[in-house]
Amino acid sequence: MKDFMSKRPMLAFLIVSVAASVISTWMISGNPMAFFATASAGAVAFKLAVLVTVMLLGVAVTYAATRLALDPTVFGFVPAGAGYTPGRRLTISMTPETQLRTADEALNELDRMIGLGSVKAEINKLLASLEIEKKRRDEGLPVAVTSRHMVFTGPPGVGKTVVARSIGDIYRSLGVLRKGHVVETAQSDLVAGYIGQTAIKTMEVCKSALDGILIIDEAYALTERSEGSSFGKEAVDTLLKFMEDNRERLIVIVAGYPDQMRRFIAANPGLESRFTRTIDFPSYEPAELAQILRLMATQSGYVIPADIDKVFLPWVATMKKRENWGNAREIRTLLEHAREAHAMRVSATPGADLSRLEVSDLVAAMANRNYALVTPRQSHDHEPDDDTFIHCCTPSGTLARRPMVPSCLVLRAASCFSACAGARFESV
Repeated sequence: MKDFMSKRPMLAFLIVSVAASVISTWMISGNPMAFFATASAGAVAFKLAVLVTVMLLGVAVTYAATRLALDPTVFGFVPAGAGYTPGRRLTISMTPETQLRTADEALNELDRMIGLGSVKAEINKLLASLEIEKKRRDEGLPVAVTSRHMVFTGPPGVGKTVVARSIGDIYRSLGVLRKGHVVETAQSDLVAGYIGQTAIKTMEVCKSALDGILIIDEAYALTERSEGSSFGKEAVDTLLKFMEDNRERLIVIVAGYPDQMRRFIAANPGLESRFTRTIDFPSYEPAELAQILRLMATQSGYVIPADIDKVFLPWVATMKKRENWGNAREIRTLLEHAREAHAMRVSATPGADLSRLEVSDLVAAMANRNYALVTPRQSHDHEPDDDTFIHCCTPSGTLARRPMVPSCLVLRAASCFSACAGARFESV
């Protein structure tokens, strides 16, 4: 009987409900039949209808509760702890943007970089030190605490950020850093405009670089005397404190021009003791920039003519004298303008080669970069001698050795090459 009732909960509830109704009526009135005897036929029917309705509602509620208890998924519910396979994890599909490079892949990129011989020599020293540290650690020998913070000196556009990212990948791959990511920042990201906010702002940037590399571009601006120099000192003090507290979890690289960076390091004894390694990034030579131009063009699906050097090298030799010369960045921008000139030329010439950049495209790009053709007379206070020669662009876009022509006008558009054959490149 017990099994019969436990396996049929709805029937058991119905029997119990009827019995409860009869007993309740009996207890209230003393006689269950008195509930119907003193009422008219209509009242009896109404009372029966109410009684049946209440019983049906009770049955429905009990049925729903029983089903929910036995199988909550019927109503879309899942009880806590149910419907989960312990140990299950999501399958992560690594996209190219999120894939982590190995140390060898990072070194391959550094190997492919043009020039930077002195930088690569310093990277080799870092690798040798890491290998020896690992061997000593494996043999149970003591490993001295080494400051890994660095100073990168050099002009813009010489690959400082690329090298920093590669170092981060190398250190992560070898277990020196857990993440190895690079956070790029500058003075404006560290210094606030009100007292007390600089420390908070600097701390947030430092925390974002934890377990990776923090590179501060033009870091010397933090110690230069200016209206907000006290805020810069606050940023440096906060940075040094964070570096000391997290010496095993953070590498800081400060970057900038050599002279300014020497003054920056000497401005604070704490900086001198922590930044013990300096890597100098020399400016690219014209021949190296020519290789970079060809490499960038190839990566973009373009072909550079073999005779481009006769126009390109003199242009670089002149332009790199500018104070804000951007090295490889200038070449990337020049190539962008050359592609625009190529598009204009090809769109007007059906059947033209879609992948070959001509010398005229580069010449037009040079003019489009706001590099004016300045006459020798404008560049010299004295009248040039007749036997003085310069390199100049001819109307066909080739380079020629010609006498100085003091009567030339200054022109800025690409048409200047046909109007002023005796001019030479000079920055404005």
